[in-house]
Amino acid sequence: MAGKVVYVDFRKRGAPRSGFGGGPRFVLAVFVLVLLLELLVVAAWHPASIGSPFFGPTVIAVAVVVTVGVRRLTARCQVRRLYRSTLGRNPPRQGRSDRTLH
Repeated sequence: MAGKVVYVDFRKRGAPRSGFGGGPRFVLAVFVLVLLLELLVVAAWHPASIGSPFFGPTVIAVAVVVTVGVRRLTARCQVRRLYRSTLGRNPPRQGRSDRTLH
């Protein structure tokens, strides 16, 4: 135990999102963004379909599927980054803001 060095990062970072894949704010923001993008695309290319009774449920279903996909992709990236950091491929950077505890 005498030869072990622990690196502590004292830099200020933003509050971590709750859980892997982001918290409720992130999910809601992605959902609303996808809904707006869908509405803009449909309004530009086929505005007559907006009056269809199937338009609303279809747009919501597509937004939900895309939101779940983005959340899963985000979670995979976070887990992959965490795994790489445990392997030591990304060694801690030595800098002015890092301190070494002995």
